[in-house]
Amino acid sequence: MKMNFKDSRGFETKGKDLLDFARSYLSEAFPNPDRQGCTPDAAIRSLALNPTESQSRVTEHLASCSPCFRRYGELLAEFKSQKEKEKGFIWDRISVWTKAHPVLVGTAALCLLLMAIGVGYLLRSTRQPNAPPIDAHRKPNPAEPRDPTVAYLPVNLDLSSLSPIRGSGSAPAETQRRVLVPNSPLYLTLTLPLASPEGRYDLNLMADGQPVWSKPAQAHLQKGKTLIQVDADFTQIQTGNYSLEVRSSTGIRFIQAVSIQAPSSKSGEPKP
Repeated sequence: MKMNFKDSRGFETKGKDLLDFARSYLSEAFPNPDRQGCTPDAAIRSLALNPTESQSRVTEHLASCSPCFRRYGELLAEFKSQKEKEKGFIWDRISVWTKAHPVLVGTAALCLLLMAIGVGYLLRSTRQPNAPPIDAHRKPNPAEPRDPTVAYLPVNLDLSSLSPIRGSGSAPAETQRRVLVPNSPLYLTLTLPLASPEGRYDLNLMADGQPVWSKPAQAHLQKGKTLIQVDADFTQIQTGNYSLEVRSSTGIRFIQAVSIQAPSSKSGEPKP
Protein backbone atom coordinates (compact mmCIF):
# COMPACT_ATOMS: atom_id res chain seq x y z
CA MET A 1 0.00 0.00 0.00
CA LYS A 2 1.43 3.38 -1.02
CA MET A 3 1.53 6.30 1.39
CA ASN A 4 0.45 9.58 -0.16
CA PHE A 5 2.25 12.84 0.50
CA LYS A 6 -0.31 14.03 3.04
CA ASP A 7 -0.06 10.82 5.08
CA SER A 8 3.76 10.93 5.06
CA ARG A 9 3.71 14.53 6.28
CA GLY A 10 1.42 13.52 9.14
CA PHE A 11 3.68 10.57 10.05
CA GLU A 12 6.75 12.85 10.12
CA THR A 13 4.90 15.35 12.32
CA LYS A 14 3.91 12.63 14.82
CA GLY A 15 7.49 11.32 14.87
CA LYS A 16 8.84 14.80 15.60
CA ASP A 17 6.27 15.28 18.37
CA LEU A 18 7.33 11.99 19.95
CA LEU A 19 11.02 12.97 19.87
CA ASP A 20 10.23 16.38 21.36
CA PHE A 21 8.26 14.70 24.16
CA ALA A 22 11.15 12.29 24.88
CA ARG A 23 13.65 15.16 25.06
CA SER A 24 11.37 17.14 27.36
CA TYR A 25 10.75 14.09 29.58
CA LEU A 26 14.45 13.19 29.94
CA SER A 27 15.34 16.83 30.63
CA GLU A 28 13.01 17.06 33.66
CA ALA A 29 12.04 13.55 34.87
CA PHE A 30 15.32 12.73 36.70
CA PRO A 31 16.46 15.93 38.47
CA ASN A 32 19.29 14.31 40.55
CA PRO A 33 20.03 17.52 42.52
CA ASP A 34 22.91 15.86 44.42
CA ARG A 35 24.48 14.71 41.12
CA GLN A 36 24.95 11.15 42.39
CA GLY A 37 27.02 9.00 40.05
CA CYS A 38 27.21 11.73 37.40
CA THR A 39 29.42 11.12 34.35
CA PRO A 40 32.44 13.44 33.87
CA ASP A 41 31.94 16.23 31.37
CA ALA A 42 34.76 14.81 29.22
CA ALA A 43 32.82 11.54 28.79
CA ILE A 44 29.65 13.42 27.77
CA ARG A 45 31.68 15.51 25.31
CA SER A 46 33.21 12.32 23.87
CA LEU A 47 29.70 10.87 23.38
CA ALA A 48 28.57 14.00 21.53
CA LEU A 49 31.64 13.93 19.26
CA ASN A 50 31.91 10.16 18.66
CA PRO A 51 28.66 8.40 19.67
CA THR A 52 29.75 5.05 18.18
CA GLU A 53 32.94 4.94 20.25
CA SER A 54 31.44 5.95 23.60
CA GLN A 55 30.84 3.50 26.45
CA SER A 56 27.30 2.21 26.97
CA ARG A 57 27.29 3.22 30.64
CA VAL A 58 27.44 6.89 29.59
CA THR A 59 24.25 6.64 27.51
CA GLU A 60 22.53 4.63 30.25
CA HIS A 61 23.37 7.35 32.77
CA LEU A 62 22.00 10.11 30.51
CA ALA A 63 18.65 8.26 30.42
CA SER A 64 18.36 8.54 34.23
CA CYS A 65 19.98 11.95 34.98
CA SER A 66 18.34 15.11 33.67
CA PRO A 67 21.30 17.51 34.38
CA CYS A 68 23.68 15.32 32.36
CA PHE A 69 21.09 14.91 29.57
CA ARG A 70 20.69 18.70 29.33
CA ARG A 71 24.49 19.09 29.19
CA TYR A 72 24.57 16.52 26.38
CA GLY A 73 21.97 18.55 24.45
CA GLU A 74 24.02 21.74 24.91
CA LEU A 75 27.14 20.02 23.53
CA LEU A 76 25.23 18.65 20.53
CA ALA A 77 23.96 22.12 19.67
CA GLU A 78 27.46 23.57 20.10
CA PHE A 79 29.11 20.95 17.86
CA LYS A 80 26.35 21.28 15.24
CA SER A 81 26.93 25.04 15.05
CA GLN A 82 30.68 24.52 14.66
CA LYS A 83 30.21 21.94 11.90
CA GLU A 84 27.86 24.26 9.98
CA LYS A 85 30.44 27.05 10.14
CA GLU A 86 33.24 24.73 9.02
CA LYS A 87 31.08 23.30 6.23
CA GLY A 88 30.30 26.77 4.91
CA PHE A 89 33.98 27.70 4.99
CA ILE A 90 35.02 24.54 3.12
CA TRP A 91 32.40 25.00 0.41
CA ASP A 92 33.52 28.60 -0.07
CA ARG A 93 37.10 27.38 -0.59
CA ILE A 94 35.95 24.66 -3.01
CA SER A 95 33.88 27.14 -5.01
CA VAL A 96 36.84 29.49 -5.38
CA TRP A 97 39.17 26.63 -6.41
CA THR A 98 36.77 25.17 -9.00
CA LYS A 99 36.32 28.56 -10.65
CA ALA A 100 40.09 29.01 -10.82
CA HIS A 101 40.80 25.48 -12.20
CA PRO A 102 37.88 24.43 -14.48
CA VAL A 103 40.03 22.01 -16.53
CA LEU A 104 41.21 20.05 -13.48
CA VAL A 105 37.63 19.84 -12.19
CA GLY A 106 36.41 18.32 -15.46
CA THR A 107 39.26 15.79 -15.52
CA ALA A 108 38.57 14.71 -11.92
CA ALA A 109 34.86 14.28 -12.64
CA LEU A 110 35.61 12.08 -15.65
CA CYS A 111 37.97 9.90 -13.58
CA LEU A 112 35.34 9.43 -10.89
CA LEU A 113 32.74 8.44 -13.48
CA LEU A 114 35.05 5.80 -15.00
CA MET A 115 35.87 4.43 -11.53
CA ALA A 116 32.17 4.14 -10.66
CA ILE A 117 31.47 2.22 -13.89
CA GLY A 118 34.38 -0.15 -13.23
CA VAL A 119 33.31 -0.84 -9.63
CA GLY A 120 29.73 -1.52 -10.72
CA TYR A 121 30.87 -3.99 -13.36
CA LEU A 122 33.15 -5.75 -10.87
CA LEU A 123 30.35 -6.11 -8.32
CA ARG A 124 27.96 -7.56 -10.91
CA SER A 125 30.55 -10.10 -12.08
CA THR A 126 31.44 -11.30 -8.56
CA ARG A 127 27.91 -11.42 -7.17
CA GLN A 128 26.91 -14.94 -6.22
CA PRO A 129 23.59 -16.14 -7.68
CA ASN A 130 21.13 -18.04 -5.53
CA ALA A 131 22.58 -16.58 -2.33
CA PRO A 132 20.42 -17.54 0.67
CA PRO A 133 18.30 -14.65 1.95
CA ILE A 134 19.19 -13.12 5.28
CA ASP A 135 16.52 -13.54 7.93
CA ALA A 136 16.43 -10.12 9.60
CA HIS A 137 13.85 -11.28 12.15
CA ARG A 138 15.80 -14.31 13.37
CA LYS A 139 16.28 -14.22 17.13
CA PRO A 140 19.80 -14.74 18.53
CA ASN A 141 20.59 -18.01 20.23
CA PRO A 142 19.85 -17.87 23.96
CA ALA A 143 22.76 -17.70 26.36
CA GLU A 144 21.51 -20.80 28.17
CA PRO A 145 19.83 -23.78 26.46
CA ARG A 146 16.28 -24.38 27.61
CA ASP A 147 15.36 -27.85 28.87
CA PRO A 148 12.75 -29.12 26.37
CA THR A 149 11.16 -31.31 29.06
CA VAL A 150 10.31 -28.32 31.29
CA ALA A 151 7.11 -26.31 30.71
CA TYR A 152 7.87 -22.60 31.24
CA LEU A 153 4.85 -20.60 32.33
CA PRO A 154 4.72 -17.13 30.65
CA VAL A 155 4.41 -14.33 33.23
CA ASN A 156 4.35 -10.60 32.41
CA LEU A 157 5.40 -8.04 35.03
CA ASP A 158 4.69 -4.39 34.23
CA LEU A 159 7.31 -2.26 36.01
CA SER A 160 6.66 0.86 33.90
CA SER A 161 5.17 2.81 36.83
CA LEU A 162 8.16 2.26 39.15
CA SER A 163 10.52 5.10 40.03
CA PRO A 164 14.30 4.61 39.81
CA ILE A 165 16.21 4.15 43.07
CA ARG A 166 19.79 5.31 43.52
CA GLY A 167 22.25 4.18 46.15
CA SER A 168 21.18 1.84 48.93
CA GLY A 169 17.60 3.12 49.24
CA SER A 170 14.65 0.73 49.16
CA ALA A 171 11.14 0.96 47.79
CA PRO A 172 8.32 1.80 50.28
CA ALA A 173 6.76 -1.66 50.46
CA GLU A 174 3.74 -0.45 52.39
CA THR A 175 2.61 1.78 49.51
CA GLN A 176 3.37 -0.67 46.68
CA ARG A 177 0.94 -3.24 45.34
CA ARG A 178 2.33 -6.78 45.62
CA VAL A 179 2.25 -9.02 42.54
CA LEU A 180 1.50 -12.74 42.80
CA VAL A 181 3.99 -15.05 41.06
CA PRO A 182 3.87 -18.89 41.03
CA ASN A 183 6.88 -20.91 42.23
CA SER A 184 7.25 -22.68 38.86
CA PRO A 185 9.58 -22.53 35.87
CA LEU A 186 8.68 -19.14 34.39
CA TYR A 187 9.30 -17.24 31.18
CA LEU A 188 9.42 -13.71 32.61
CA THR A 189 8.72 -10.63 30.51
CA LEU A 190 9.52 -7.42 32.40
CA THR A 191 8.37 -4.05 31.00
CA LEU A 192 10.76 -1.38 32.29
CA PRO A 193 9.86 2.32 32.83
CA LEU A 194 9.86 4.75 29.91
CA ALA A 195 13.30 5.70 28.54
CA SER A 196 15.06 2.83 30.32
CA PRO A 197 18.20 2.04 28.28
CA GLU A 198 18.97 -1.22 26.56
CA GLY A 199 21.81 -3.37 27.87
CA ARG A 200 22.70 -5.62 30.77
CA TYR A 201 20.57 -5.81 33.93
CA ASP A 202 20.91 -7.97 37.05
CA LEU A 203 17.72 -9.57 38.42
CA ASN A 204 17.62 -10.45 42.13
CA LEU A 205 14.81 -11.97 44.18
CA MET A 206 15.40 -10.62 47.70
CA ALA A 207 14.18 -11.82 51.11
CA ASP A 208 15.14 -9.82 54.24
CA GLY A 209 17.85 -8.04 52.25
CA GLN A 210 19.45 -11.28 51.00
CA PRO A 211 19.22 -12.67 47.43
CA VAL A 212 17.52 -16.07 47.10
CA TRP A 213 17.67 -16.07 43.28
CA SER A 214 19.64 -13.99 40.80
CA LYS A 215 20.31 -13.92 37.08
CA PRO A 216 21.78 -11.50 34.50
CA ALA A 217 19.64 -10.50 31.53
CA GLN A 218 19.61 -8.23 28.49
CA ALA A 219 17.03 -5.51 27.86
CA HIS A 220 15.91 -4.73 24.30
CA LEU A 221 13.60 -2.16 22.70
CA GLN A 222 10.46 -3.67 21.18
CA LYS A 223 7.73 -1.42 19.72
CA GLY A 224 8.82 1.53 21.84
CA LYS A 225 9.08 -0.44 25.10
CA THR A 226 12.19 -1.64 26.93
CA LEU A 227 11.65 -5.34 27.70
CA ILE A 228 13.59 -8.02 29.56
CA GLN A 229 12.71 -11.61 28.63
CA VAL A 230 14.37 -14.36 30.64
CA ASP A 231 13.78 -17.90 31.96
CA ALA A 232 13.41 -18.03 35.75
CA ASP A 233 13.03 -21.31 37.65
CA PHE A 234 11.28 -20.51 40.95
CA THR A 235 10.54 -24.16 41.73
CA GLN A 236 12.80 -24.20 44.80
CA ILE A 237 11.63 -20.78 46.07
CA GLN A 238 9.48 -21.08 49.19
CA THR A 239 6.11 -19.37 49.21
CA GLY A 240 6.08 -15.96 50.85
CA ASN A 241 6.74 -12.27 50.26
CA TYR A 242 9.83 -11.09 48.36
CA SER A 243 11.20 -8.10 46.46
CA LEU A 244 12.25 -8.41 42.82
CA GLU A 245 15.17 -6.04 42.18
CA VAL A 246 16.16 -5.02 38.63
CA ARG A 247 19.54 -3.26 38.60
CA SER A 248 21.20 -1.63 35.58
CA SER A 249 24.95 -1.57 34.97
CA THR A 250 24.99 2.08 36.12
CA GLY A 251 23.49 1.24 39.52
CA ILE A 252 19.92 2.39 38.85
CA ARG A 253 17.45 0.00 40.49
CA PHE A 254 13.75 -0.79 40.20
CA ILE A 255 12.13 -2.79 43.00
CA GLN A 256 8.78 -4.61 42.71
CA ALA A 257 7.12 -6.33 45.68
CA VAL A 258 6.08 -9.88 44.79
CA SER A 259 4.42 -12.78 46.56
CA ILE A 260 5.55 -16.28 45.60
CA GLN A 261 2.67 -18.77 45.78
CA ALA A 262 1.97 -22.32 44.73
CA PRO A 263 0.90 -22.50 41.06
CA SER A 264 -2.81 -22.64 40.36
CA SER A 265 -4.50 -24.75 37.68
CA LYS A 266 -4.82 -21.66 35.44
CA SER A 267 -1.80 -20.05 33.79
CA GLY A 268 -1.43 -16.51 32.47
CA GLU A 269 -0.87 -13.04 33.84
CA PRO A 270 0.15 -12.54 37.48
CA LYS A 271 -2.61 -11.36 39.76
CA PRO A 272 -2.18 -8.03 41.59
